Amino acid sequence: MEFHDILHGLMRFSDENLTSLLADLIDSPEIHRLRNMRQMNFDVPLIQELGRSRRLPHSIGVTFLAVELAHKANLNLSDTKALLAAALLHDAAIPPYGHLVESELKFITPDFSHEENLAKIIRGTLGSGNAYQQIVKNKELKLTPILQKHGIDIETVINIVCPKKGSTSPISADIDIDNIDNVHRMAAMLGWEGAKENIKTIRNSMRLKGLNGLIFSKEAIAPLHKWLEFRERIYTMIIAHPECIPYNALQTDLVRLAVDNNIITPTDWYMTEPEFEDKLRATPTTQALGWQLISGCDYKFVDYVWFKNFSSPKKLKNKDISDHMDSNITEIIKNSGYFVWNEKGLISRGIKITLDDNKIVHLGKNSTSCMIALVKKSPGQVRLTKTQSNKWRQEVIKSFIELFEPETFDFDFPETYTGSFYSKTDELQLEYK
Repeated sequence: MEFHDILHGLMRFSDENLTSLLADLIDSPEIHRLRNMRQMNFDVPLIQELGRSRRLPHSIGVTFLAVELAHKANLNLSDTKALLAAALLHDAAIPPYGHLVESELKFITPDFSHEENLAKIIRGTLGSGNAYQQIVKNKELKLTPILQKHGIDIETVINIVCPKKGSTSPISADIDIDNIDNVHRMAAMLGWEGAKENIKTIRNSMRLKGLNGLIFSKEAIAPLHKWLEFRERIYTMIIAHPECIPYNALQTDLVRLAVDNNIITPTDWYMTEPEFEDKLRATPTTQALGWQLISGCDYKFVDYVWFKNFSSPKKLKNKDISDHMDSNITEIIKNSGYFVWNEKGLISRGIKITLDDNKIVHLGKNSTSCMIALVKKSPGQVRLTKTQSNKWRQEVIKSFIELFEPETFDFDFPETYTGSFYSKTDELQLEYK
């Protein structure tokens, strides 16, 4: 069995003990669903290829890395099968628009998560009274009988995808094969030089620590540093590039309306993205915005303040921040609103890796930032005068301080955007212990 992949090239699975399992899993409706689920939430012309990427190629790429590692480690067949299944299935229960929808559904059901839904699918306990026998129309769920057929321990698969608190796995850790593939895949689709070569070096420099995580040789330090750089550049662009912000704002508004109007709920999260978008265009409350996914985004970027490198005693959700801004800042543009993205450890991540001589290496550091952007939500260009912009920014900074109570913080504006979260004097940390 083989696949031709934008990141790994030709991926060949030749182990007869595994190909039957892989074929059965790929033909299941749970995995077919990933063919219609995007890897990145939104489709913006600036980074068009990312908007076309689907989750299935990524899942197969993670599976390729998992099997390669299992063979290098001479992992027993039972654990190899469980690792293969976990790698392929790790995103199988992701809702449309991924973490954006997931975070909004948590307002309704705080313990909602795609990992927990995957566990229910695998255990055969999704829904009640067999109400959710299908998550793909006219196709019954198949994962449970497939895993049973191949003698795979269901709980082992679940524990690899979502390890217990304080534990890690090759697929879920500070650094794992899921995010190694994902970041390099996005970099390759953006056409960035060195992405394919960098992941090859990492592949040659890592091995399994059983089913508990990864161990690296010293040769992995430089390419892992590069992985952190790719990650930081990608998420900086997605969050703070002025061309991305209107699309982020449109999709955020659509998802909130969809959840508020029960277009998607914690019990019917499993629709594909085409099905979800059909519902958005067919429902009166979301119809106008839903059609902009096809006809083009009418939202226009106005201005932003991007707060960075702060700590706060407050834990605030994006909607709470946006509502506060709406209520406390003078309106300067008609038909406008706020897009907010508050993050910690997304743009830049501090990771701890174990070397094969048992030394611990710390790479990178966790970012903290809050993007507060003003967006015009109707057609037509708009420009602020310098006086208007300065007044708006001062009010945003004042409101941010009231909300977060930070001791110190940095900030950027659109005109100071460089494509990097860090200034030229910042360096990713490297520490031996």
